[in-house]
Amino acid sequence: FRQPLAFGVLFALFGFGVFLLLQVPAIGPVIALSLMPVATVTFLLATREVLAGRPASPRLIALPLRDPLNRNRLLQLGAAYAATAIAVVLAAHLLDGGRFAAAVEAIAANETTAEGALQDPLLPVSVLLRLGLMALASLAFWHAPALICWGRMTVGKALYASIVACWRARGAFVVYGVAWFALTMLFVTVLQLLSALLGLQPVIGMAVLPLTMLLSTIFYASLYFSFVDSFEVGTATERAAAPEASGDEPPAAS
Repeated sequence: FRQPLAFGVLFALFGFGVFLLLQVPAIGPVIALSLMPVATVTFLLATREVLAGRPASPRLIALPLRDPLNRNRLLQLGAAYAATAIAVVLAAHLLDGGRFAAAVEAIAANETTAEGALQDPLLPVSVLLRLGLMALASLAFWHAPALICWGRMTVGKALYASIVACWRARGAFVVYGVAWFALTMLFVTVLQLLSALLGLQPVIGMAVLPLTMLLSTIFYASLYFSFVDSFEVGTATERAAAPEASGDEPPAAS
C-alpha cells in the first residue's frame, strides 16, 4: 500500500518476461522457472527499500546479478528449482494417472468434456497432491535465494538452512498458508457473487487477471518478513531503517 505502483511495475516486468519465455518451445518454460530465485531476491530488496522510505525501482532487478558469485549461485539455484518443479509435475502425473493434465487440457480446449473432467471425484485429490509436493519442495527454496545473496552461502548450505528454518517455524508457516488460502477463497467467492448478482460476467472476467496480479504481488512483497524474522533479531521496520541496511547490499543473515 505504500508503493503499489512500484510493486505492480516490478511484478508486471517479471510477468511480461515470463510470458515471452513461455512462447519459446521446450527451453522457455525451463528458463522461466530458473529465474524465480532472481525474482524472489528482487522483491525482498523492494520490500526492504519501501520499509526504509526509499523507492522500489526496476533497477533492483539487476542488483542480485551484479556480484559474480551471487549470480553464479543464483543461476545454480534456479536450475535446481526448475529441475525440482519438473520432477514434481512428472511425479504427480504418474501418481494421479494424468487426471489433472487431462482436465487442464479439456478446459483449455473449451471442450464439452471439460465439465465432466471437473466433476471427477478424484480431481481434488490430484490438486492436493500437487500442492503438497510443491509445499515440500518449497521448504528448501523458500529462504535459499536470500541466504545466497545476503548470507553468502553455497547453494547446498542455503537449501539445508532453508529447510531447517522453515521446519522450526512450521507453525507460523501453517498460519501463513491458511491465511493466503482464505484470502484466495474470499477473492474467488466475491467474484462469483458479483457475477451472479449483477450479471457482469464479461466485466468480472476482465477483472480476474489484474486482481490475480495484485494478490501475487502482495504475496511476493510479504516474503521479506518471513526471512528477516527467521534469521535476524528485531522488527523488520527497525532493520530496514538501520544505517547498515542503507546501501545496495542488505544486512547479512545471522
